Amino acid sequence: EVQQKLSQTGWFPEITLGASASFQSEVTEVAFVPTMPEFSKDHYTLSVDITQPLYEAGRVAKMKQLNSVQGEVVEAGFEIEMNNIRSQVDRVFFGILNAQKQLDILNVLIENLEEQLRRMKVLVQNEVQLPSNQYVIEAEILKVKQQIIVVKSTIESGLDALEILTGQRVSDHSVLKPPAIVEGIESELIRPEYELFRLQQKTLATQLDLSNSDKLPVVSAFGKTAYGRPGFNAFDDDLHAYWIVGVKAQWSFRNWRNTGKKSQVFEMQKHQIKADEEAFSVQLETAIAKQRSAIEALNDQLKLDAEVLNLRTKVVAEKQYQLEEGVITSTEFITELNAQNRATLDFELHKLQQVQANYELQRLQGKI
Repeated sequence: EVQQKLSQTGWFPEITLGASASFQSEVTEVAFVPTMPEFSKDHYTLSVDITQPLYEAGRVAKMKQLNSVQGEVVEAGFEIEMNNIRSQVDRVFFGILNAQKQLDILNVLIENLEEQLRRMKVLVQNEVQLPSNQYVIEAEILKVKQQIIVVKSTIESGLDALEILTGQRVSDHSVLKPPAIVEGIESELIRPEYELFRLQQKTLATQLDLSNSDKLPVVSAFGKTAYGRPGFNAFDDDLHAYWIVGVKAQWSFRNWRNTGKKSQVFEMQKHQIKADEEAFSVQLETAIAKQRSAIEALNDQLKLDAEVLNLRTKVVAEKQYQLEEGVITSTEFITELNAQNRATLDFELHKLQQVQANYELQRLQGKI
C-alpha cells in the first residue's frame, strides 16, 4: 500500500525550493557604451520551480502495477515459509502422538505385570511357585518403568519444541489428538509455490511493459518564479521578481537502445522460472507417488498387525495359565508378554503412521 502511494506521486507536481548567493570577480562591461549601467558582482536568488508531468507513456500506472505484483510475491513467499513451518510443526506433533501412544501401551503393560505380580506373590506364599519367578516379574516392572521415564522425557521435549514453533503455551496435560483426514482428495495441486511462480512471471511481464515505456518521451509543463538579481533581464541590476512558464519534452536515446537488451534479459529469466517450476513439479509428483506407496504399504501392514496381535494375545492367555499351573517360568511368560506388547505397539503406531501419511499427502497436494 505504501509503495502504491509512492508510485501515485509520479503524477503529482514536483516543487523545488532554491536559494543561492554568490560573488564573482568580474562582470560584463561594454566599453563603447558610455551610459552602460554597472552590474553588481554579488548575486542573490530565491526561487520556486514547479514541474507537472503531462505525458509519461503510462509509467506511473505500470509502476503501480509492478509494486502491487511485487507485494503479492512477498506474500506468496511468506505463505511458503509458513507452509515449511507447518511441516515442522506436523513432524513434532506426530512425534509427540507417537510417544504418547507408546506411553499408553507401556502403562497397560505395567498394569498387566503388576496384576501378574499379585497373583505370583500368592502362589509363592502358598509354595506353589519359586520366589525367583516373583523376582523376574518385579525386575521386568522396573525395566518398563525405565522405558516410561525415557518416553515421558521425549514427550516433554516435543512439547517444548511445539511451543517454540507455534508460540503458544502447551501444557504437559494437554490432550493431543490426530487431525481429521479430509475425504475426496482431488488430483489438482494447489501448492503456494505455483502461485509464486505465476507471480514471478507476472512481475517480469510488468517490468517489460515498464521498460518499453522508456522508448517514449516524457512531456511536462514547468514554471519558475524567483526573486533576486540578476533576473532574465541582464540589464536590470535591482532585486526584483521574475518568472517563466513552458512545456518541455525529454527522450533518452540510451533508454531506447537498452530496451531491447532488457527484453532479452527478461525473456531469459522467464525461461528460468519456467524451468524451476517444471523441476518443482517433478519433485512434488515424485514425493506424492512415494507417499501413496507408503500409505498402501501401511494398509497392508495393519492387516497383518491385527492378525499378529490376535495370535499373540492367544499365546499370552495360554502362557499365563501355564505359569499359574507351574508349567513354565516367569521368564518364559514375560517373553511372550513382551511379544504381545510389541505387537500392540506396532499395530497402534502403524495406525498413527497411516494418519500421518495421509495428512502428509494432503499437505503435499496443498489441501491443508
